[in-house]
Amino acid sequence: MSGFAGYCHLQGLPPFPAVLPAMAKILAHRGPDHTGFFQDRCCALTACEQTIMHQRTGLTQPFIHPTSGQVILFDGALSNLQKLRTDLVARGHTCESDQETLIAAYNEWNETFVSHIDGMFALGLWDPGKQTLLLARDRLGQKPLFYCALPDNTLIFASEIKAILCFPGVSRTFNALAMDRLLDFGFNLAPSTFLESVQQLMPGHTLTHNFQGSKIRCYWQLSPVSQTIQTQQAAEGLYDHLMQATKNCLMADQPIAAYLSGGIDSSAVAAMYALQTKEPVNTLSITFEEADYDERHFARLVSQVFNTKHHEFICTIDEKEIENLIWFLETPLVTLLNLPLYLLSRQIKEMGFSIVLSGDGADEILGGYSYFKILKAMNFIGHHESPTRANLLRRIWPDLGNQDQAWMRYRMLKNFPITHPALPYRWQTFQFKGQLLSDTFLEKLALHQNVRQNELPIIPTQLSLLDQALYFETTMRLPNLTLALADTMSMANSVQLRSPFMDHRLVEYLFSIPGHLKMRGLNEKFLLKRALKNFLPQEICTRPKQPLAPPGKWFVKKFRTLIGDILSYQNVQAKGYFRPEFMEYILKEFDHNSPMDYSGVIIVAFFVHLFDHLFLSSPQGFSC
Repeated sequence: MSGFAGYCHLQGLPPFPAVLPAMAKILAHRGPDHTGFFQDRCCALTACEQTIMHQRTGLTQPFIHPTSGQVILFDGALSNLQKLRTDLVARGHTCESDQETLIAAYNEWNETFVSHIDGMFALGLWDPGKQTLLLARDRLGQKPLFYCALPDNTLIFASEIKAILCFPGVSRTFNALAMDRLLDFGFNLAPSTFLESVQQLMPGHTLTHNFQGSKIRCYWQLSPVSQTIQTQQAAEGLYDHLMQATKNCLMADQPIAAYLSGGIDSSAVAAMYALQTKEPVNTLSITFEEADYDERHFARLVSQVFNTKHHEFICTIDEKEIENLIWFLETPLVTLLNLPLYLLSRQIKEMGFSIVLSGDGADEILGGYSYFKILKAMNFIGHHESPTRANLLRRIWPDLGNQDQAWMRYRMLKNFPITHPALPYRWQTFQFKGQLLSDTFLEKLALHQNVRQNELPIIPTQLSLLDQALYFETTMRLPNLTLALADTMSMANSVQLRSPFMDHRLVEYLFSIPGHLKMRGLNEKFLLKRALKNFLPQEICTRPKQPLAPPGKWFVKKFRTLIGDILSYQNVQAKGYFRPEFMEYILKEFDHNSPMDYSGVIIVAFFVHLFDHLFLSSPQGFSC
C-alpha cells in the first residue's frame, strides 16, 4: 500500500525544491516503510509505501523502468497480476516485478491497460518518451486520487488533497456547492471537493496530460442488465462470487485480520475468510458504552461458530484526536461514521496487522438501508396525511427520532414525487437547512442554481424504481462516502482495508439480478440472507440492522467544551457559513435536553468549522 503525489509541467518544472519532500512528509501515514522520489525536466514524483507483498514486488516506488525510463506510482491491491504477467510474458514482455508488469501492460495496450487489471487501485504513470502523464482510478472508487490544474498548465495530483495544498499557488476557496450537497445527500458529489480548485478523478476513469492538454476518459461504468433468474440460482451465484472475491482479498505475504461487528456483512466476510485458511482468523469489533444496543453477542456467536480469535474493545477517543477525523478524511460529515472506522484501524494496527477485511459496500449493492423500505412503502405512506402513517414511517426507520421528528419528515415525504428514484437522498435533506445557513451563504448558492438542479447522475430509465435507487446508491453514496471513509480512516493508521463486496465482477453480477430478488417486501438484503442461510447462524441472518456510528448525543456531550469553543457566536459569525443566532439557540436547547435532537446539526456545523480551521485558515500547518 502507498500514497503518492507529483506535479507535471511540460514546459519545465518551476524551481520549488521543497514541495516534493513536503508532499512525501504529509502522506507518510499511507506508507511508513519507505519514501522515494523521481524528478526530470517536466515531472516530479514521490511515493510513500508500506510493503505488504515482499515476494512479488521487491522494488520500491517510484519505479523507473530500466530500459524505457517510464515511471509508475501505484496504490492498491490487484488480484489478477499473476495471470496478467503470464499473458504479457507470452507476448514478449519482461515482467520481473508487479511494477514492471503494469508498465508492460501499458506498453501493450496503452492507456486502456487499466481495463485489464482487477482490484482496487489508483496509479500514476509518467512516459518521458511520449511526454505524457497518465492517472487512473479503479472501477468503484476504492482508492482516492485528486488533482489540480493551474492556469499555467501545471497539473498537480496526489492520493490526498493536503499533499496538493503543499504546492504554491493552489487556491483554498471553500466550495459552497459542496456544502449544499452535504446537507442534501449526506456527502459531496465527485468530481468536486470542498475546495473549488481541487477535483477528484472519478471511479473508472483515466486522465491523460500531454502537449495536447488534459483529457479524461471513462473505461468502465456500471451497466445494469436484468436477467431472468430464479431466487435460489441467484443466491447460489452470489455465494460463489463472494467466496471468490474473499479469496482475491487474501493475497498478501503477511497475516490479515477481519472486522466482525456481528452484522450479516462482516459476518459473511469473516466466515468466508475462515473457511479458506487453516489458522484461526483474528477478528475485531468495537463497542460504544453509551449506545442503546450491544452487538457483542452476535459477533461472539459468529466467532464461536467459525473458531476465530476474537478481540473486542470499547470506544475511547481523546479530544486531541478529534482533529484527526477531519484531517485524514478531508471533508466534513453529517454523521460520526468516521469515528468507529478510525478507532478500529488504530486498534488493528496496535494488534500488529496492516491489512484488514470488511463488509463495506454490501448495503449499497444489496439494498441494506432503511430508506429502501421507505421507497417501497411510499405508495401507502404518502397518499393521506395521518399520524398513523407517520408512526409507520418511524417503525420502518427507527433512527428517525422521536414522534415530532418523524411527523416533520413524514410531511416532507408526503409532498415528494413518489416515483422519483432519488427519493432515498432528497428526502434526507437537512430539515433545518434554511434556518442553519447564513443569508450570505444562501446568496452564494443561488448563483449556482442551474448546477444544483442538474447534479444527479443519469440513470438507466428501463430499470424498476428500486433498481434505480440501488444504482444511485452504488454510483453516488458508495464512492463519495462509504469507500472514502473506508480508505481514509484505515490509511490514517497505515492499514489497508479490503472489501470482498467491492469486487467489480460481484457488483456486475448483482446488477444483472432484478431488485425484487435483493429486497423482498421490506426485508432488506433478502438475497444475501438467502445465500447465507445454511452458512451463517440463523440469528445473524434474521437480526435487524444496527448502525455502526456512535450516538450523536454522546459525542456532543463528551466534547461539549471543544464544540462550544469552535461554534462560539463570534466564530460562527466570522466564518459566515451558518446563522450565529440559530447555532446559539440549538446549543442551548441541547444543553437543556430538548425533546428535539439537535446533535446532528451541531455535529455537521462542528465538522465544517473544523475543516475550515485545518484546510483554509491554517495553511502553515502543511509544513510546505
